[in-house]
Amino acid sequence: MALTEDGGLFGWGYSENGRLGEIGQITEAPSAKELLGKTVDKYSSSMLEAVEKMVAEKIRSEDNMPIIWEPSFVREVSQVEVSDVSCGLDHSLVLCSDGAVLSGGDNTYGQLGRKSTWSKFLPVEINHTPFSVSASVGHSLATCNISTEGTDHAETGVLSWGWNCSSQLGRPGEEDIPALVSGLNGEKPVSASAGRVHSVALTSKGEVWVWGSGRNGRLGLGSSMDEREPCLIDTLEGAEVSEVAAGMDHTLLLVAE
Repeated sequence: MALTEDGGLFGWGYSENGRLGEIGQITEAPSAKELLGKTVDKYSSSMLEAVEKMVAEKIRSEDNMPIIWEPSFVREVSQVEVSDVSCGLDHSLVLCSDGAVLSGGDNTYGQLGRKSTWSKFLPVEINHTPFSVSASVGHSLATCNISTEGTDHAETGVLSWGWNCSSQLGRPGEEDIPALVSGLNGEKPVSASAGRVHSVALTSKGEVWVWGSGRNGRLGLGSSMDEREPCLIDTLEGAEVSEVAAGMDHTLLLVAE
């Protein structure tokens, strides 16, 4: 997806399940029975012949896959200004300038943050005001302003939802509903990035907090242990970190010289 200077949004590529909104949506893929043409009769057709026929039909069916070959305007946001967008493996998040978050695509792990799985962008119910979003393989993050009731003091925090196999949500509770990562209380996150099974956040003080899978050292904590709650990378003390990014299974930091 591409965000233009005036807040327009364009998308292209594989569009199955509405990960690009309503662009290029087609009817549901044929079932195995339809691909075979008829129910396999174990007495008249061997399993090998049936599999060979199915594979051949699937190869031919790729000609009709929902692929958008050129950048196309995302119709659902034609009347609003978009301020941020993030593409995960099979889902996408769109942040509108009024604070509304839209999600579309696969919802196997609850990464859309809503129950509906219609093949288009639909709103995610969030009780705070996000200013950035990050979509990954199966979970989503939103960095937001949090209004403290009864005061004019505003805090920032990170919302998480979706897949939580390695504690990459950084919190307990319902996984398919956006909720605050409580371990960041007292910190002021300015951005957050979602990896495959880990998450990383940067605070206004330039501190980096990580949680989720620690395998292969992706958390930068000197161990391979999973972290259920955000942990500070204290070895970065004194470094001026200005940006963080979580890859599939690694993390990158932009540090001033």
